[in-house]
Amino acid sequence: MRITTASTAAALTLLLTAGLAAPATASSGEGRPSADGLWRMDGYGTVVAVTDRTYQEYQTTAVSCLKGDTARRTGPGTYTVKGDVLTVTLGRDADHASVATASSAGHKQLHRIGALPPTCTNHLPPDPLTSFDVFWQSFEENYPFFAAKGVDWRAVRAAYRPRVHADTSRAELFDIFSAMVRPLHDAHVVVQDGDHLFGTGRPGTELPSPQLDARTKKFIEQHDLTGAPYHQDFANGRITYADLRGDDHLGYLRISGFGGYLPRRRRPTSPN
Repeated sequence: MRITTASTAAALTLLLTAGLAAPATASSGEGRPSADGLWRMDGYGTVVAVTDRTYQEYQTTAVSCLKGDTARRTGPGTYTVKGDVLTVTLGRDADHASVATASSAGHKQLHRIGALPPTCTNHLPPDPLTSFDVFWQSFEENYPFFAAKGVDWRAVRAAYRPRVHADTSRAELFDIFSAMVRPLHDAHVVVQDGDHLFGTGRPGTELPSPQLDARTKKFIEQHDLTGAPYHQDFANGRITYADLRGDDHLGYLRISGFGGYLPRRRRPTSPN
């Protein structure tokens, strides 16, 4: 089961790893600083282990350390996972770096650390109650809008934790997690278990979808961009620019999202 926010997708499968250690700085072997080692990412408790072969993410809280995606090295400073490309670049010194994702805008800052957090060496039982505690703690440490939404997150824990026990099924746990985040009405929060997904936005609004984006784009092109002297899409159609007709000084720029900049890879079909 997965819970995603705007900048993280922490798998709640309780996959743990043994602790790793790294020196304060690393070398490429040719006297140049290397990005190999352990890094803490700004925000969301993400820790990254970079080697000459892999880029491994861990989602950490005060009570958990969950193994995330593993990207394989495909070039100098570049790692590929699920068709996306991550680029790790050293910053002003060997203890600072950044990582950029080809499919989305912006980059994330990394700060070198000497070892994985202690929670990465602790064994957590893969039971429903532990999954509940990790789920709740992930929001407790990272979600910034409880006050703005009028949600008492600790009261939510008190109300729903007694409903979880050793025999709680995945489907029941999914429903409990969904009920916990429903009052947030936040389109950036999604609970996912395989193909089973829950998300909601503000009342009276339509959740973003490829279908809504296509309708909006078609409307704008037909009503405002017909006959534009220059009109082109970029980033898999998520960014559009056009010179406005009859005006030499104004242009139109539409950014429909900060992700999805690469075409989705099709899943291979099974042979008959």
